[in-house]
Parts: sequence; structure tokens; C-alpha cells
Amino acid sequence: MEIPLLILVTTQILLPLFFLMWLWLPRPADRLGWAMRVFYGACYFAFITVVGRWDFISSALAVVLPVVFIALAMLSFTRVRDRPRNASASVMRAHGLTAAMAVFFLALATRALSGYGYQETAVELAFPFAAGTYYIGQGGSATAINSHYADQSQRYALDIVALNGFGARARGLMPQDLTRYVIYGREVKSPCTGVAVSTHDGIDDNRISETNTAAPAGNHIVLACGTARILLAHFQKGSIAVRGGEIVMKGETLGRVGNSGNSSEPHLHMHAYLGGTLDYTTGQGVPMTFDGRFLVRGSTVTIP
Repeated sequence: MEIPLLILVTTQILLPLFFLMWLWLPRPADRLGWAMRVFYGACYFAFITVVGRWDFISSALAVVLPVVFIALAMLSFTRVRDRPRNASASVMRAHGLTAAMAVFFLALATRALSGYGYQETAVELAFPFAAGTYYIGQGGSATAINSHYADQSQRYALDIVALNGFGARARGLMPQDLTRYVIYGREVKSPCTGVAVSTHDGIDDNRISETNTAAPAGNHIVLACGTARILLAHFQKGSIAVRGGEIVMKGETLGRVGNSGNSSEPHLHMHAYLGGTLDYTTGQGVPMTFDGRFLVRGSTVTIP
């Protein structure tokens, strides 16, 4: 099992199961011990709900697991309500480590939540897909929820995948067949009316978990939308339907999602930047909104 997948299974399956079981076994010696377990578990669930990539398993679990935790926490209190408030001679010795870990995960969750807003003027765009349910894998204004944020030109970039009926981005955790990814082959629509100032095609799709760092955007299009430039990247080879210099209309088909460039699995990368250049690695990244909505990791968009 690859390291990223092992981390995902540990943080989003095994540890949540541990915190659910820990509410019951072993039974706390006092009510304070129960409260500390609940506090620790609640802080962890807050953290993983915000930063987790739930599209790998099911986006529904981001809601279901915290609800189950709350219900089990309330039910587990019946096992300790007749116990003393505190049976330990030293609260710090008995619960100090638990409290410290809880605060640690609470701080991480708070830091990630700071990425839910922005200060700059946003570029209003149309969502670049037609009917379906879509999930934001990377997005927001903090590195905890957006791996692109450290790059000046890509500060508010989005990585978009599509979800199946189970709320997962693919059939399987990390299938090798590109066609098992829901987003693969989906038509990408122009998010604005503007000019396709640059296009590039002819790059093959990568195998899963492999990337082409020599051509980071792979097959891509740069649109001029007013004063902003919009990069849409990782198209399928031979699918780009517009040429450089053409005027494109909002909602017009641009191409199909592939896995070319610096992409380990099928998704659409898009970011907006100011600077008036064709070089998508330069310029100043700016926020994007869709019907006034600023999308972050974990956001879902349903197009009827």
C-alpha cells in the first residue's frame, strides 16, 4: 500500500473507529475521564472532517461519522453517570496528555478553517462542468486544505473530481484503470466568455500515481477573462476543442478531463491569476467564486 493511501486509511478509517470504540472500552473510572475522551474525540473529528479527503471513501462519511460520534458519546454517558466526578489524585497526570492532544487537533482544525475565506477581490466564474456531483479535493486559502496555496500564482487553485452515487471519486480506493475515475472523460465547459489566449495538446495521460513534471499543466488552456487569466489543466490528449486566439463563450465545451501533466490521477485543475502573461506559473493568484460561492476542500457542487 502506498504511503498516501496508508495515511488516508489510518486517519479517516482506523483512528475514527478507535475514537468510537474508546468511548466504551475500557470504561472510564470517572466522569472527568469520560469527558476528556469525548473532548479528544470531538477535536479529532473536527480536524479530520475539515482536512480529510472524503472523496476517496465516501463524502457522506464526513457527515455520518461526526453524527455517530455525538450519538455514541451521549449514549456512553449512561455508563459513567453514577461514577464520581474525579477519582484521580492528579488531574494533570491522569488527563494532561489527552488534553494536550485534543488541543493540538483543535488548533489544526482552526488553522484549516482559516482557509475558508479570502481578502482579495474574487473573479466570478461559472462552474466548468455540466450535470453531476463534484467534489473539491484541493481548495481554499490555507495550505492545510489546499496544497497549491504556497505557490503565488496558484494560491486559490482548485482540483476538481466527480462523485458517483456512493460519494466516491472512483470505483475502488486507487484503481489503475483511468476509466474507473468518475471525472475521466467529462466535458469541461468554459467558465467565462473570453479568449483562449493559449492552448497545448499532444501529451499522453499518465498512469495512476505517476506524474509528468516536465509539462506540469499537461494538455491545457489559458483563457483571458477580463483582466484575469484562467488556467484549466490536465485534459485528455486530442480532446481540446478550441485553438489559441479563438473567442470562447461561457458554457462552451473546451475539452475532456484527462490525466496529463503533473497529475497523479484524473482531475481538473484550475486557477485564476493576474499579470496578463501566458506563463501560468507567474502572476498573482486570485480567488474564484461560483455563483458567489468560494469553494474549499470538501465542498460539493451538484449540477442538475
